[in-house]
Amino acid sequence: MECYICKKNDLTEILDLGNHPPPLILLSENELKTKSEPLFPLKLFLCEVCGLVQLDDAVDPELLFRDYSYTSSASVSFKNHLHSFAKKIVEKYRLTKDDLVIDIASNDGTLLQGFLSHDVKVLGIEPSNVAKLAEEKGVTTVNDFFDEKIANEILQKYGKAKIITATNVFAHIHKLDSLMNGIKVLLDDDGSFISENHYLKDLIEKLEYDTIYHEHLRYYGLSQLVTLFEKYDMEVYHVERIPTHGGSIRVFACQKNTHEITSSVASLLMEEKEMKLTSKQTLLDFAGKVHENKSELLHILKKLQSEGKKVVGISAPARSCTVLNFCNIDSSLLNCITESSSLKIGKFTPGTHIPIKSDSFLNDEQPDYALLLSWHLKDSIVPKLRQNGFKGKFIIPLPSPKII
Repeated sequence: MECYICKKNDLTEILDLGNHPPPLILLSENELKTKSEPLFPLKLFLCEVCGLVQLDDAVDPELLFRDYSYTSSASVSFKNHLHSFAKKIVEKYRLTKDDLVIDIASNDGTLLQGFLSHDVKVLGIEPSNVAKLAEEKGVTTVNDFFDEKIANEILQKYGKAKIITATNVFAHIHKLDSLMNGIKVLLDDDGSFISENHYLKDLIEKLEYDTIYHEHLRYYGLSQLVTLFEKYDMEVYHVERIPTHGGSIRVFACQKNTHEITSSVASLLMEEKEMKLTSKQTLLDFAGKVHENKSELLHILKKLQSEGKKVVGISAPARSCTVLNFCNIDSSLLNCITESSSLKIGKFTPGTHIPIKSDSFLNDEQPDYALLLSWHLKDSIVPKLRQNGFKGKFIIPLPSPKII
């Protein structure tokens, strides 16, 4: 095993979360009886040379991403976030109908719809089955994994891009060298590559170990991204911290010496240095808190079980898979998990096999407690569910388990 960025073999294990199934392969009732569920180690490592935090082995992307149950448009708040992002980029770079925007892992085309509404040319690259949803929305989409080979094919057919985006995928792609070379091939000389990634600083400070799962191969600090882009004669010229997914960073990169570097870069790098973000001790302290969280959360759930309380879960995003499997939370502790997504209702959670039911179950059955697995969205979800009529109490699992 080697570091994705510096290629050194000096990696130290930080946290072992056990063996987990792919987080978004939900099983039908028939598949529970007939299908053997694959499990893969979920271990976090630190490269003591460049400071990258990463998983050890990569699961076959064909297994993770071809048959996919996540759509960007499912969350109204995230859809609004993407459309706001598109509007901001159109205005910032004064994009016109002659400019091309390419989105890597474009999902159902939600972000590119935002650019289309401003009369900008778009192209999505999406390997999963949801690519057809993008096409139905009028978003031209290449249904394949992005790499250097695909990039060269796109170059011949569509030309270079003024903007290339990668929202919540830049840490997912196993063949990092091919990804970076593909970006270099397609990016205009004065173009910008803009990525949004979950941010290591937020992960540690908020104990967001639920963002550790097989899709996320790398856990970036800004320092490691600066090092990565330098390898490809590129540089980070601006960075923004954004609230999506519990805390992310939006990173603007370009060919060297084509954009002025803003003070945001040096400022955030200093914050990381002062925090000792990627020191071995910082990460080991984080790992210790993860195990404490597991004990505290299980104590709450088992106490409620002993009291005969009816407890359900709310929402089944990919991140819920980590908490449920690491903490051994199954249908003996949660009656079911409720969801709004039609792609998930009627299925069972990976590994723990908890039935997924419609959100209407909350109001119809009025369980005593609900474990909010999309806890990072509690400020919007809790008031909405209260307004809809749910009267029970909520269990917030992270960063410290509590009942509200």
